[in-house]
Amino acid sequence: MREQNDACISSAEREEQVTKAQPKGNVPALRFPEFTDEWKKSRLSDFATKITKKNKGNVVKNVLCNSANLGLVPQDNYFDREIANTENTNSYYVIKNGDFVYNPRKSTAAPFGPVNIYEGEKIGIISPLYLCFSVHNIYPKFLYYRFKSSVWHPYVYAHGDSGVRFDRVSIKDDVFFNMPICEPTQEEQIKIAALLQLIDERISTQNKIIEDLKKLKSAIVEKLYSSANGKTYSFRQIFDVVNEKNKKLTYSNVLSASQELGMIERSDINIDIKFEQGSIIGYKIVRKGDYVVHLRSFQGGFAFSDRTGICSPAYTILRPNDLVAYGYLSHFFTSRPFIKSLKLVTYGIRDGRPINVDEWLDMTVILPTWQEQLHIISVINSIDNKLSNENQIHNCLLRQRTYLQKTMFI
Repeated sequence: MREQNDACISSAEREEQVTKAQPKGNVPALRFPEFTDEWKKSRLSDFATKITKKNKGNVVKNVLCNSANLGLVPQDNYFDREIANTENTNSYYVIKNGDFVYNPRKSTAAPFGPVNIYEGEKIGIISPLYLCFSVHNIYPKFLYYRFKSSVWHPYVYAHGDSGVRFDRVSIKDDVFFNMPICEPTQEEQIKIAALLQLIDERISTQNKIIEDLKKLKSAIVEKLYSSANGKTYSFRQIFDVVNEKNKKLTYSNVLSASQELGMIERSDINIDIKFEQGSIIGYKIVRKGDYVVHLRSFQGGFAFSDRTGICSPAYTILRPNDLVAYGYLSHFFTSRPFIKSLKLVTYGIRDGRPINVDEWLDMTVILPTWQEQLHIISVINSIDNKLSNENQIHNCLLRQRTYLQKTMFI
């Protein structure tokens, strides 16, 4: 793990060195040492042709979706529910392996959507809302990874039109195809793409490691809590509902409920919630060791707090007594059996239906001895530590990929 962290640090140091020593000529900041020629200045239109072929007669049935995270995938694999209005696909574009699709809609990375390459063997069709094009005289994967970088974003900002929607940027087709592209030799294109593909594959492997660990943790949590022996208590016997307000403005750090991390600082999440500083006088104080009932009952609805702060007055604060070891129920409240049991005390048809706390307090739970509780916490925490390490590796890989994308293209 230390070696992985050192690798991240050295990557940051290398990026700083690259910034200070700008390369001469039309070449990227970072490249393989065996290549020295300047890159050729071209336009996207020099090797891209707009796809205009439509699915007349609804011949092709393989409807595709363009996802920022998953790429071009069959609609049936992307959506859990049945999609309406796809029986008549006469106007859909027909694309094949190696074709590109540009999504003009906003993504998480920029005020415009991703450019993806179709790698399926089966001919597909996609909504006419997308801009589709095929390429020639350029290595497709090189172009794909260039579009995965941010080097083309300034062109869209400069030549696009946000109109009345400042959170989106649209660009006309002819302007998009006039985008400047710098290209190296075919050999260098292939090598750049191969390196980035290897990193993508490593990231995919890391994602699989993390997902498998989460499944293992879930199974162990269910086994440990379901097999625990002890006394049966109602939640009312082990929790007090507290309504401690921040009247003296003692605390200013606002906490929010997170599905996996419990109560976290609102400043740590990527949601900018505006509020008047004076309004926090009515916020509730959350103490370290408290549990918070929030609105997302489909996620469990209960978040453990390992810190002291304040939260929205819409939350319900539960303070455990000495029968419960610190944090013992934090994993139990996110387990599938517990979430399933909440159906008895939730009302409404939405996924975020509220929990009737008063009725829930009369439900029961088995509490083992303190020693057994601490043992269960220790086992689960060991898995959490492993997950934390794997997530750090994942984040290092993402930073490495971002660094390479930033420095290997112009």
